[in-house]
Amino acid sequence: MVHFLVLSSGSCGNSYAFYDGTDTIVIDQGLTFTGFTKRLLSHEIPPSSVRAIFLTHLHPDHSKGVGATQRKLNIPAFLSDISLKMSQDVIAKMRMSSDLLRSFHHGETIKIGDFLITAHRSYHDCPGSSFYIIENAGKKIFLLTDTGQIPYEAHAAADDADVIFLESNYDVDMLRNGPYPKRLQDRISGGYGHLSNDEASFFLKQHAKLRAQVYLIHLSENNNTPEKARRCSSEKLRSGIFLTVCERGESYEGYIDE
Repeated sequence: MVHFLVLSSGSCGNSYAFYDGTDTIVIDQGLTFTGFTKRLLSHEIPPSSVRAIFLTHLHPDHSKGVGATQRKLNIPAFLSDISLKMSQDVIAKMRMSSDLLRSFHHGETIKIGDFLITAHRSYHDCPGSSFYIIENAGKKIFLLTDTGQIPYEAHAAADDADVIFLESNYDVDMLRNGPYPKRLQDRISGGYGHLSNDEASFFLKQHAKLRAQVYLIHLSENNNTPEKARRCSSEKLRSGIFLTVCERGESYEGYIDE
């Protein structure tokens, strides 16, 4: 069984944990170390079980807690070789431990305990951004966030996923009629920005299988609402798919049975 947590999602910080009773792997760590460990413990996941952090990209809301977590738990952080090569200044600014940094090529699979973690390229305005497929005991988890377009590899990967974490960042009308300047609107809605509610819901309609657990993540505070994201995906999903909308900064948990 895999016990999984959305520790936090949104511009206030992003982090996702996956625990199989022995080992925990973490995708992103944009929380303080205290906040991170407190949320793990509140759901009975021991911080001592954390074996590694995998980064989708290096924007602070996904990575600002990595350095402290590396040092305090003495664990590696994995990021793409492109991120490592092109973002040394960001890595230094965030005080990540270079001795505990590991890189991978997109398409590579890394084994940690009984977890298999495969990274593929995503499309965001941060060099080397990635999305992840996580497998354990024959179960598959798909996590895609902070991307302006759906990567080719995501289509097949999501088809048989037991759990899907998918960005549903903005409502098109709210973005276009909101306070953001045109330049920022274009960045968010561009090919290296974020996924809209419409794009996320269409992808889920194509790929979410019966009895899949779907979590909508990384909702914008200013350009979306949980109600709009839920309505957009609910209208397209067939019955028998379990939908959770992750509100900004809140924690959510679930399980995958063997």
